[in-house]
Amino acid sequence: MTSAHPFRLALVSMPWAIFNRPSVQLGALKSYIEAHSEVKVRTLHPYLGVARLLGRDLYHFISANVWICEALYSAILFPELRAGARLVAEEEAGRAENGVAFDFDATCTQLERHLADWVAAGDWQHYDLAGFSVCFNQLLATLAAVSVLKKAHPRLPVVLGGSSCPADFGPALFAHFPVDFLISGEGEEALRNLCAFLGGQTSELADNISSAAAPGRARTSCGDRQLEVAGLPCPDYDDYFREMQSQFGGEPFIPVIPVEFSRGCWWRRCTFCNLNLQWRGYRHKPAEKMAAEVLALAGRHKALDFVFTDNALPPQDALAFFATMADTGLDFRFFAEVRADQRGRAMEISRRGGLTSVQVGIEALSNSLLAKMVKGVTVLDNLAIMKDALANGVVLDGNLIVEFPGSSDEEVRETLANLDFAFPFHPLTTAAFFLGHGSPVDEEPKKYGIRARTMHHHAARLFPGEIGAKLVLLIKDFRGDRAGQRQRWAPVVSKVKKWRQYHRQRNNRARLLLCYRDGGDFLIIRQELPDGRVLHHRLRGISRQIYLACEAINDLPALAGMFPAFTSGQIENFLADLAAKRLVFREQDRFLALAVRRQTC
Repeated sequence: MTSAHPFRLALVSMPWAIFNRPSVQLGALKSYIEAHSEVKVRTLHPYLGVARLLGRDLYHFISANVWICEALYSAILFPELRAGARLVAEEEAGRAENGVAFDFDATCTQLERHLADWVAAGDWQHYDLAGFSVCFNQLLATLAAVSVLKKAHPRLPVVLGGSSCPADFGPALFAHFPVDFLISGEGEEALRNLCAFLGGQTSELADNISSAAAPGRARTSCGDRQLEVAGLPCPDYDDYFREMQSQFGGEPFIPVIPVEFSRGCWWRRCTFCNLNLQWRGYRHKPAEKMAAEVLALAGRHKALDFVFTDNALPPQDALAFFATMADTGLDFRFFAEVRADQRGRAMEISRRGGLTSVQVGIEALSNSLLAKMVKGVTVLDNLAIMKDALANGVVLDGNLIVEFPGSSDEEVRETLANLDFAFPFHPLTTAAFFLGHGSPVDEEPKKYGIRARTMHHHAARLFPGEIGAKLVLLIKDFRGDRAGQRQRWAPVVSKVKKWRQYHRQRNNRARLLLCYRDGGDFLIIRQELPDGRVLHHRLRGISRQIYLACEAINDLPALAGMFPAFTSGQIENFLADLAAKRLVFREQDRFLALAVRRQTC
């Protein structure tokens, strides 16, 4: 490897990456490798070609379901399993809330032809290494691509890495697929090291690299050195935009640009979560660095829509960032994942800075269940951020985990009761608990009543038995009180489904279900009930003042101090009456007024 003949690296992201976003993994790796070595990097996005081939609607529908994604490429990689893969895809498609009709076999034929053509059209002979980023929904598409690529170019080394590649994934991967190297954990330095190794510049592989020649050598899933993200260069998405223009030149779309504020999770205690297996510690960029990066990407690509890839934004620096964005006067739109404590003033500032949609880890509306999940919040906190998002015009999506192992009848009853208080807000989505590899529940299964951990029943249909039995997959099945939990949580699933249907079918979605107008010494609350009836409530004088004092979470001692003319008992009785009417939510001696102020109420 010399400056005259530099090492050439191809980085690939397969379907089913979200087609209207460049790959943040590829963009970050390219910018880092080229900034810190003489390696020449090209990023390839075959998912763009698949999106054009299938159509955006079908691609989007498939990419939203991990099992449909994996089933399609399983049928290509393992033709003898096509019947089982078809069953998996059809079963999952039938459960979809907004399904799109598609022909499984016809789609497989299109994908197989596209894969063959994509490999045949590539100038692979000019590359010294091909790297595949493997994240959620991309495993079997990647393995299928590697198999086709290695048949055509057997001497081309191939490396896999990404969030779907834990260190213990390597031995079975090397035994059954033509993969040469595996990077587990943070990829920048490891990939630079691998290029130097293959280019003859070093004889040592980084600790978090395993190889087919020594499949058990990786000693860590993270590597000893963790990068300071504040020093990372801006991701390079130029190749994506060139491919997008080539594939969709006649029917362009405006992409959403992914950016990375932090790595890891500053909370990192949720018992069901396995999203941070590849990171050690939590690191984030300063607000000014993040702002400069967004402005640079917006100017280069003429885009205003951004998505943060973080598991949770850094609270203080995120506020400073959004304040900076607000000061630019530009019309940015951001999506981010946030925790339930990112509310109140924080939500207001973030919205002014362009935060228009969030994913919040609601997960439960039962306090004891939230404690089992170690969420660090209460039901009151969850309802408060749902209200604040609505009040600020931020679309909030969140999951409600059902069938959590060890959950009780009382927790289901509490959830059902609290759903009545959440009814005015943007509906949640139920998500059946799955056992994530490496999660705290997976590490201590007996604590949660899990008798045995097994291969997921869908995965068992998608991999031959001898392969599936050895592969370490991120989604597992388990034996425990599965049937009992499914039956226990059925009323919650049904109630949430009706909640979603009600919001979707309303004639005037812009009008809030629970809102108020302020008259100075009185206020009028409009309340729309699940049966369609509309109630109006008028609060006068001190009653109005007490209600407004609970716009943010407030407690009884503080309220008693604010209104000394009334006893704590009188204030408590008044708020208890409003709670019975679902106008206030109460949690012990803390209260939250649920109505949102709107002139159009």
